[in-house]
Amino acid sequence: MIRRYAGSSLALFLFIGLPAGAAWPATFALTSPLSATCVTDPQAVYSVQNGVLKPVSGQFSIFSPGEQPLQPVCSMTSSAAPGQLARFYLWSTEPLSGLSAQIGAAGKNPLTRSTGFRASTSEAVEMWAVLIGIPADSAVKQLTVTLTAVAGDRTFMLLKPFSVTARKFLTEKISLTKDLTALVTVPNPQQTIESKRLAEILSTPHPDALYATQAFDDPLPGARRSAGYGDRREYLYTDGTDGLSIHYGVDIASPTGTPVPACAPGKVVLAENRILTGNSVVIEHLPGLFSVYYHMSALVVKEGDVVDKGDIIGKVGMTGFATGPHLHWEVENMGVAVDPDSLVNGPLLDKSADFIDIE
Repeated sequence: MIRRYAGSSLALFLFIGLPAGAAWPATFALTSPLSATCVTDPQAVYSVQNGVLKPVSGQFSIFSPGEQPLQPVCSMTSSAAPGQLARFYLWSTEPLSGLSAQIGAAGKNPLTRSTGFRASTSEAVEMWAVLIGIPADSAVKQLTVTLTAVAGDRTFMLLKPFSVTARKFLTEKISLTKDLTALVTVPNPQQTIESKRLAEILSTPHPDALYATQAFDDPLPGARRSAGYGDRREYLYTDGTDGLSIHYGVDIASPTGTPVPACAPGKVVLAENRILTGNSVVIEHLPGLFSVYYHMSALVVKEGDVVDKGDIIGKVGMTGFATGPHLHWEVENMGVAVDPDSLVNGPLLDKSADFIDIE
């Protein structure tokens, strides 16, 4: 691999503060505009332009002179399909103040991003996790995942290749009544207010929301699925026009009044009647990871309630934008909808890691 350097302020020198055999032999100074030192792994690819690091791939630890670099251990998945939840883990012997991840191409806005959370109560080694959703409309691409950990003014970055793999989705045409056509075509200020509030809720993680690590339960097992995650929909309006959309959850047909249980332990962060989604409930299970339930005929919980897996939160209905009685079940991670069924077959977090006292 080739390391590219730009700018006359770059100074290279041998780093001797690490024990023999350590994996960070390449060290250099960032003198302008930063006053910092950077340690890289031997295979790192990067450039330095006017004292600013431009990482391409590999590990980088930036710290002020006199400090020790952050050297956490990371575990990262290298690929995921649209609708999947990619998981990244980091272990550190020093307390961190934050962790984040993004997936994208160099020089472009990231495809998706997320913030991490401290997932272990161990005092000797902190374990952090980042869950990051791959959007349903993602194309097959070779991208880069960037994991960034921060402790005070010290920063650790890990950049590795990441593949978005292929996935096929169904398409369907849905004819709407006059009333349903109006719901989605006639501007309504209240709908805008509700949409903004929901978006804010779904993109706001609470660091203490450590309620669930195990797999989700299907809220209505055995019931007929009337629509799937990622379905491409063409709505046929009564005025002869049409509109395209992506279905971000699964629709489960069931008689009105059927009890709806929570799919996992969590805290209710929304419970209200909304114009488009009818009686709706949102539950946070892990920081930034939410399950969503729409179109119910009645609500059983209120905002602020802490529920266990299986607790009844509402009843099936067809309130809001619905053509028949069903439950719309959705999962959102930091504002990105992921496939709920993908979280039923395995744990939310890797149980082989040391998740102490979460459950």
